[in-house]
Amino acid sequence: MPRLSPFDRLPELIGDARIVAVGENNHHIQEFSAYRDRVLRLLVTELGFSVLGFESGYAEGRLTDAWLHGAPGEVADIGRDGFTFSLGDSAEMHTMLTWLREHNAAERGAAGGDVRYLGLDVPSSAGSPEPALRAVREYLLAADPGALSLVDNALTATRPYSAVSSAIAPGLYQQCENRDAATAALAVLVAHLESTGPVLRRGGDAQAHAIALHQACGALRVDTYLREVLDAMNGSATPVQGASRDRYMAESVRLAREIWPDRKILLMLHNGHLQRTPSSLIPGVTNAPAGAHLADEFGDEYFALALTAGTGHTTGLRPDPEGRLGFRLYEQELGAPEAGSIEEHLVGAEAGLLDLRPLRAAADRPHGIRHAHLTVHADVPFAFDALAYFPRMRVCRF
Repeated sequence: MPRLSPFDRLPELIGDARIVAVGENNHHIQEFSAYRDRVLRLLVTELGFSVLGFESGYAEGRLTDAWLHGAPGEVADIGRDGFTFSLGDSAEMHTMLTWLREHNAAERGAAGGDVRYLGLDVPSSAGSPEPALRAVREYLLAADPGALSLVDNALTATRPYSAVSSAIAPGLYQQCENRDAATAALAVLVAHLESTGPVLRRGGDAQAHAIALHQACGALRVDTYLREVLDAMNGSATPVQGASRDRYMAESVRLAREIWPDRKILLMLHNGHLQRTPSSLIPGVTNAPAGAHLADEFGDEYFALALTAGTGHTTGLRPDPEGRLGFRLYEQELGAPEAGSIEEHLVGAEAGLLDLRPLRAAADRPHGIRHAHLTVHADVPFAFDALAYFPRMRVCRF
């Protein structure tokens, strides 16, 4: 069993990295949420990080960023409406958001001292392009009103499959006879924004145009993601499959770098999204998570920290038409760590940090890590740079 380092050694492990991703093996876990809050405060107050990106809708994130900068509202409402996949609903997330708002209030007027927030993900819990298309329409109304018909066509064409989340949308998408027309309408909108960029940026706000284009791409990525889900459900996925949500999350980080080139970025997303290497959650199917794109583009500027635990309880999702997002969370007990996993590697260890990079040369390095209640194959020391380990995990308070 390797010796783990104290959690306060994290700055030494991060080094000069300017994009730090902090993971979790599942959402809504107390230990992970508390540790992420601790990392956020450390990186903001001591290491100068001032952008927080979250595995949540980019379109919805505008509400969260405004609230963190003083807009009215209650934290529970912001957690519900400013985040997707119910990721802002827990008491632990409310604590994090409240601290960020107070920090920004204290830093008001100090250039670059505030923390900007952005969602990284596609809109509407990956169930509908509508929130992103509404944002594009708002932009075109001022900058290019002659193109409003393009976004209106996309809204109309995608309405038959639009839903509150990906718990419902794939079934509607499969039943949608005109889904090819919806895909075409979204692609035409993206192409228009791409091709008119030099004109619209010259006559107006270049940043606003870049954001509108990104929103349009997010709408198209929802459509492509639903196609990928159907292929997986029908057993027709190609051996190397696209991962539209992951690509979009990487593109969100790239856009943040363009908008705030001098700011360091902290990302919070699932281990499966931040890992540096290709992922195979479905046997025989490989894709590139967001972290693989970021590692390719930014190299050692990107640092991936996985979070996992030995045993305890995790959350599962159960379809529920009466649920706000079409599903309900439930609690389930974890079994013992699987043979060859990083969790088995650390049985008996106290909570702490493990620098994985020295293990890359080991022949017997761990080749699996918890993913919700399962263990997935991953060459762990290459997939992540370091790991925060907890002996047990518990479900968040709601």
